[in-house]
Amino acid sequence: MKQSYSFCTDDRLCINSWGNEITEVTGMPSSAVLGMKYYEVLPRILADDRDALSVALADKTPMNLKGYSFNCLHDRVKADVRIDPVRVSSGKVDELRIEIRPYSACSMARKLQNSQRLIDIGKIASTLAHGVRNPLNAIKGSVVYLREKYSNEQTLIEFTRIMEEEITRLDNFISKFLSTSISVAGLSESDVNALLKKIEIYTSLQTHANDISADYEYGDIPLVAIDSFQLEQAVLNVINNAIEAMGAGGHLSVKTMTQKVSDNDFVLIEISDTGPGMADNGLGDISPETRGRGFGLFITREILQYYGGFLEIKSKKGAGTTVRLYLRVSR
Repeated sequence: MKQSYSFCTDDRLCINSWGNEITEVTGMPSSAVLGMKYYEVLPRILADDRDALSVALADKTPMNLKGYSFNCLHDRVKADVRIDPVRVSSGKVDELRIEIRPYSACSMARKLQNSQRLIDIGKIASTLAHGVRNPLNAIKGSVVYLREKYSNEQTLIEFTRIMEEEITRLDNFISKFLSTSISVAGLSESDVNALLKKIEIYTSLQTHANDISADYEYGDIPLVAIDSFQLEQAVLNVINNAIEAMGAGGHLSVKTMTQKVSDNDFVLIEISDTGPGMADNGLGDISPETRGRGFGLFITREILQYYGGFLEIKSKKGAGTTVRLYLRVSR
């Protein structure tokens, strides 16, 4: 079924009703267009070189325009247009209802809609970052207390050291995020194996609590130029997804190696699980609109692409999932 966009005008062709759908596709809210001539907002609709709405007003009869061609930013879109006189009093039409059913969406409009969604995500992320800082400081204080109180517990000391370090890094990341943007990061030569060994330690509590076995195989790999905090988040998104997807008795496998792709050298992080798997390799779930695990994979993909890498997913229903993170090797 075709998507339809509708609005109404009075007998002066001024917009007096503006639907939610047409607001979304044009990016113009009703408050901005009410009272304006429709052709000041949209391309004028013509029938035999005459304004089609004026014709419908004069004839007091519905009008159908099949395959009408609209200009849409940098291309043209065909649509069916129906114009209905919806209120007639004293032999005069007081209102017209116009419904537009495009055959396909304008490609630029789709890009603008996706951009708006990302802008909205950015606004939410900024609000979330502000909200995280206060409880983060409280957690840091608690960690310091535990470290000092149980200073003889070596295992606990190791975990609290990692926790305090990660809290500090997260606080610094939030500060940078609020003052600039997520893409303005601290680029440095990062040791992927060292980062994964740290992740192995503090995800061991999760895997143990869920009765999941895990093994990490560290290959001989070079350094990569990437912000270590963002890389850590990219990897954790995938590992946490894997842990959440598996039940008791599941197995997590993480490997690092080098691989050449199209004559370019990459460090490959391969993360496999024995969970239920995903349909269509899970690629359809990677979107800024998706919540939960799909959104985490979207963030991971965006981080990799920003640094010249890419994400690959191999999954099958009932046969687990393998996610490969490709990081371009520093030259």
